[in-house]
Amino acid sequence: MTLADVARHAGVSRAAASLVVRDEGRLSEATRNRVRASMHELGYVYHRGAASLRMQNTSTFGLIVTDLTNPFFAEMTVGFEERLERDDLLAFVTNTFDRPGRQEALVRSMIERGVDALVVVPVQTEAGTATIDAGGLPVLAVTRRPEDGIAYLGPDDRVGGHLAARHLIDHGHRRLVYLGGPRHGSARKERIAAVREELAAAGGTLVADLDGRTSLGTGRDAGRVLLDSGVSFDAVICHSDEIAFGFAAALRTAGRAPASVPMVGFDGLAAGAVMDPPLTSVSVGPGRLGAYAVDVLTGLRAGAEPTTELLTPQLLVRSSCGCADDQDP
Repeated sequence: MTLADVARHAGVSRAAASLVVRDEGRLSEATRNRVRASMHELGYVYHRGAASLRMQNTSTFGLIVTDLTNPFFAEMTVGFEERLERDDLLAFVTNTFDRPGRQEALVRSMIERGVDALVVVPVQTEAGTATIDAGGLPVLAVTRRPEDGIAYLGPDDRVGGHLAARHLIDHGHRRLVYLGGPRHGSARKERIAAVREELAAAGGTLVADLDGRTSLGTGRDAGRVLLDSGVSFDAVICHSDEIAFGFAAALRTAGRAPASVPMVGFDGLAAGAVMDPPLTSVSVGPGRLGAYAVDVLTGLRAGAEPTTELLTPQLLVRSSCGCADDQDP
């Protein structure tokens, strides 16, 4: 989509359209409104960086996450920036707070400010992941699978679900609980499917499935609901390490030691190693994911076709699952 296309659509000259996008010149308000309407209808975004012929790029990659207070995204961002630094590139980082309208506005703002490429954690709603319209800019979705054919990089969540469930089953547990995560999220669906497959093969049961936001509060509150329900269970799979931390708090509030309930988390956060007991977790490494996202974006900028790439997770075995804490590197 070019400015010439906008001009033709609005029935004005390219020069007039250029004056409108730069907010210059003496044009009637009716003409300006017509050009703006065409820009909106065609999805045209004025690229301020490209407006300067002296600049081929801005040496800046954009990163849009849901919430940087989530430690997974904080660690991912550090990996992203460290990898950019090796190539003398900079990051422009912001948050959507899981609001579709904000995601759309941020993507447009990134384009206007001339970022060279874009990584997005798509907003997730009950209807699916929000569309990412980057206007031809190289873009990569991470951790949440997009539904609009753009490139994707994330964990193989089905493999992760198998790893978590099989490990607990190998400890003799047959009555498992899955705690937290948005019910409509693709990662949760993949993991739950794998957990059910492992339990079916072992003659076990998923006795409780409590969803919620990926947060400490969900782990605490859903944990209280579980403990108050009277449901008999052997072990808990937490949708994230954050949720596991919250569940541990719920156990303490109930007068129980976190070590009394075998649990496995997801994400492999650094804080998990100092939890009491140290948290066993399924992870691809958030920092590794952030760094590799830069390499994928670099390939897209060079003309590589958008693909879906799944990273194989590993089980970081500590002691929250019942193992001795001697296997963590």
